[in-house]
Amino acid sequence: MDAATTTTRRHVTGLIVACAFVAVAFAAYHFYLRELMIHRGLTLGAVRPGVKVYRIVPLYLYWRPRLKTGVLIATAVLAGFVWWLRRSLRPSGANKRAGSAVVASLMAWHVAIAVSVALIDGGPGKLWEPFHVHRRSDYIGAVEWIDRPQTFLQDYPQLMPDLPLHCRTHPPGGPLLLWMIAHSFGPGPFAASMATILLSSLATPAVYLLARDVLDEAPARLAAGIFLLAPNVVAYSATCLDAVFMVPLVWTMCFLWIGRRQRPMLFGMAAGITGSLAALMTFSASVVELWAVVALVLTAFCDPTRLRNTLVALAAAAVSSVLFYAVLNAWSGYDPLAVLRQAFEGQHEITNGRGHSTLRQSVHFAVTNFVAFAFCSGLPIVLLWLRQSVREIPLATSSSARWLLLSFLVTLVGIDVAPLYTLETERIWIFLVGFMAIGAAAHLNRTACRLDASPLVTAALLLQAGQTVLMEVLFEWVW
Repeated sequence: MDAATTTTRRHVTGLIVACAFVAVAFAAYHFYLRELMIHRGLTLGAVRPGVKVYRIVPLYLYWRPRLKTGVLIATAVLAGFVWWLRRSLRPSGANKRAGSAVVASLMAWHVAIAVSVALIDGGPGKLWEPFHVHRRSDYIGAVEWIDRPQTFLQDYPQLMPDLPLHCRTHPPGGPLLLWMIAHSFGPGPFAASMATILLSSLATPAVYLLARDVLDEAPARLAAGIFLLAPNVVAYSATCLDAVFMVPLVWTMCFLWIGRRQRPMLFGMAAGITGSLAALMTFSASVVELWAVVALVLTAFCDPTRLRNTLVALAAAAVSSVLFYAVLNAWSGYDPLAVLRQAFEGQHEITNGRGHSTLRQSVHFAVTNFVAFAFCSGLPIVLLWLRQSVREIPLATSSSARWLLLSFLVTLVGIDVAPLYTLETERIWIFLVGFMAIGAAAHLNRTACRLDASPLVTAALLLQAGQTVLMEVLFEWVW
């Protein structure tokens, strides 16, 4: 056995053992938090002991094991995707296909995987069941309040206290999107679910393009593939509007980053429009603004040759965003500041006593927010991303991939320790999974001689897919 084979086997074994160790550590952490909540009065947002069931703290999931024949279909689809992705990584043949064909294929696989995994629970009705079950608390329950979009936008701050729970702390984009779907394709949960699945697939091309801007073609494809195998991306793409919200967020970051290198005015304006759409759907758009500031500072001090383009792209984004909301206000009278003020009041009423009211809670949130997000993003992707990040920090080399990963790391630390989020980050932070996928792909690309023939790549993909199936079998994802 040659040295290369021995090293490869050691890497594969190390990844498997590390995933197993982290899974055991997560289970121990879960029971530790459970003990604190039940016997010592710890409260962490909505993730707390229930009357009949207990959520898998720090995850907003229920323990509900069930094994149905649908798991065979999902396993076959995931195995087919892993086979296709490895073929697409070859240095010849399938790898020569145009980028547009690869993007279309990735989107098709995204839909197929999301649908097949959702069907593990039962029949097709499981796809749109969350929109029916959560009608009184989720965005779909507000559709009936919309007569004319202009009036709804203008009156939204006053309507928020009477709307379903999630609308009270979010901008009006979610209900308006579902209203548009209902008027274009028909009302009800079925059309909402089908549109959610199709729209969420639009995030994958953005991850691919962002990865291709900092990596080569093959690792960019691998990054997109790892992204759409993430358990939270798969699970929420079929049933939750947070998967739709991530689309303009990921595209905004993609446009801004590409604008550092070329055509900053064009990509900056595009980022301003997608960022404005994102802010119309979720206040997590503020994370993109924080990331943009971090990227700007890193560029100024570490990559000054791209500073001019970065400034132009950010300025163009700001101008186009202001114009977007000026036009929206002139058309409908929409006041985003009034909505933000009302959202803060609604959030205070909902989370009173369950938020960062004590230092003890804040410390626990700083840990649990990251743990929930990381675990549901997939253990392989997190471990590989962490290895790459640890390697990049002390290096003196300058590369776009390095600055992208470091900008994400700083941003993640910032939003994790800031008193902004009270768990449920496995779905709220879903738009950040692509950064970890790019880091994981960069690590695999550095480790493997050939991505298509690397046992480590195969192991990472299979472990990621396996965790997705296992979590769908063991847990109820609520959405």
